[in-house]
Amino acid sequence: MGKRRYITGFDGLRAIAVIGVILFHLMPTKIIGGWLGVPLFFVLSGYLITDLLIQEYDKTQFIAPIKFYIRRLKRLYPALVCMLLISTTIILLFDQQLIYNLRHVLITNLCYVYNFWAINNGQSYFQQFGGASPFTHLWSLSIEGQFYFVWPFVVWGVLKLRFKKIYVFLSLLLLSGISAILMAVLYQPDAINRVYYGTDTRLFAVLLGSALAFIWSSTALRPVVNNKARNLLNSTGTISLIIMIGGFLWLNGQKNGTYQGLMYLFTIVITVLIAVVAHPASWFSKIFDNKFLNYLGKRSYSIYLYQLPVFVFYEKFVPNYKTSFLNMMIEILIVLGISELSYRYVEKFFRYTKSFKYIAHWFVASRNRFFGGVIVILIYMLFLGNGIIDHRAGIALPETKLQKTLKKNEIEVAKRNAMAEKKGQTSTSKKQKKAALTTDQKNIVSTYGLKSEQYLAFKDLPFKAVGDSVMLDAAPYLQEVNNNMVVDAEVGRQSYQTPQIIEQLAKNGKLAPNMLIGLGTNGDIKRTDLDQIMKIFGKKRQVYWMNNFVQSRSWQDENNKMLLEAAKHYPNLHVINWFELAEQHTDWFADDGVHPGAVGDRNYVRLLVEKVSQVNHIK
Repeated sequence: MGKRRYITGFDGLRAIAVIGVILFHLMPTKIIGGWLGVPLFFVLSGYLITDLLIQEYDKTQFIAPIKFYIRRLKRLYPALVCMLLISTTIILLFDQQLIYNLRHVLITNLCYVYNFWAINNGQSYFQQFGGASPFTHLWSLSIEGQFYFVWPFVVWGVLKLRFKKIYVFLSLLLLSGISAILMAVLYQPDAINRVYYGTDTRLFAVLLGSALAFIWSSTALRPVVNNKARNLLNSTGTISLIIMIGGFLWLNGQKNGTYQGLMYLFTIVITVLIAVVAHPASWFSKIFDNKFLNYLGKRSYSIYLYQLPVFVFYEKFVPNYKTSFLNMMIEILIVLGISELSYRYVEKFFRYTKSFKYIAHWFVASRNRFFGGVIVILIYMLFLGNGIIDHRAGIALPETKLQKTLKKNEIEVAKRNAMAEKKGQTSTSKKQKKAALTTDQKNIVSTYGLKSEQYLAFKDLPFKAVGDSVMLDAAPYLQEVNNNMVVDAEVGRQSYQTPQIIEQLAKNGKLAPNMLIGLGTNGDIKRTDLDQIMKIFGKKRQVYWMNNFVQSRSWQDENNKMLLEAAKHYPNLHVINWFELAEQHTDWFADDGVHPGAVGDRNYVRLLVEKVSQVNHIK
């Protein structure tokens, strides 16, 4: 067997993976598929670990699991522990809201089972609001830790039994397919954590990398090949790279198709690219081997560890934070700075036994240093322990006032929807006669700041509303002013989901002559989605679209600008300028700065009534 080969280009792939993840967290509506950097890490790990274990067995006819575990722990554990300690300290000192469930988060991460806990207790990886956790990204480390624990015995067993490597490759390929099928079968749009964090449903990426190692040994790849083989390698690598970049830009982690095969196909493409880069005769082995990518690749583990905590804490602690190029650059520089320190003084330090001897000698060489250090450590451990045993660290974050309101609204809206649908949305073409308002109606007119004529013209109009959590927040108020209003609003709804919802309503004959749309809280509104929605509505139906007030989110201005441009194209599309009013009254809003309280909700409704009156020429 030849000497162990350092595979040039793999650091470059690690750099691309971590760049993708960082850009996804910073610009989730632009780099939609950046989260796919994680499968890239998985395939690389599967390939490299399996390749090294095969080399070890070929050389010694034995695999030493304990030594393997020690090497992995020295490589990965210290940096993880350090990040957890730093993040926990910041939480205990400055952000008590994140103390909830902290004990479970720490224990499960230290035992590499965090992904199992996160399935039922963690946030969605794609959550934008509601107190993002600085630990959400650690699920992937747990899957790798579980793989490291089992895999030496698997490789040792199949090599000891002298199975042909091509059969092992095919078996692992089959198992990866079963994992992908499990993802498709178990996928539920409203419970995405099960398949996103599950070891069984994400293992296919690691298995594909491991399968590759059995037929594509790094030590067997020759640096010199004929022109035909080189051209095949380079053309295959080019196609794979283009597809991978396309996936990073367009593969949405919240669409059904992603979990029904697209993620698996994308991961196969990644595996092919890794095979090309691993080959020393390929062009890609060289272009991915450059100073910039190698720098990031060598530090990719620390960068991955610290990127989300930095982003979460920065947005929390910077006053009046808004997504901007300057803020993103500052966040990236902070991540790189901390990662450099972690790489130099944690990762590299713990890899070498001599480092322990040196630090131990330095520590005991001075009596003052030794006793002073012990006192500082004891004080810190008391502080840390006191925080971890806090009862809040063992329970989930209690529901916020906003969450309780939205849940209550869901129930109340469902009842009113049933009443409105039973009554039937029969539009009256007759003009409203002036009549004396009842006491209740007078109260509504007064409370909402409406004119009697506007209210009378609006209150019986057949209306259907479709939107996200902001509309759900305002739904009871909409239905108080118009008891014909049927509201289909859901927390976390994205604009790309809406064309399918509208199409289904149209098929069931449940669209109204007047439609209210409220989207964009959770991400950008694509013009193609809006065009599709308007096509379903047709030209005769009046469409009222509430624009966005989403503080600190980059897509707010882009959505609002796009809506104004679309309104020029569609005469029956009427944009309601919620942003302009909300910006002047930020005191209306909940802590997230997005969901209005009662006063805001009434003004939300008032704007709608006034716009409808304007369209219908009612003064």
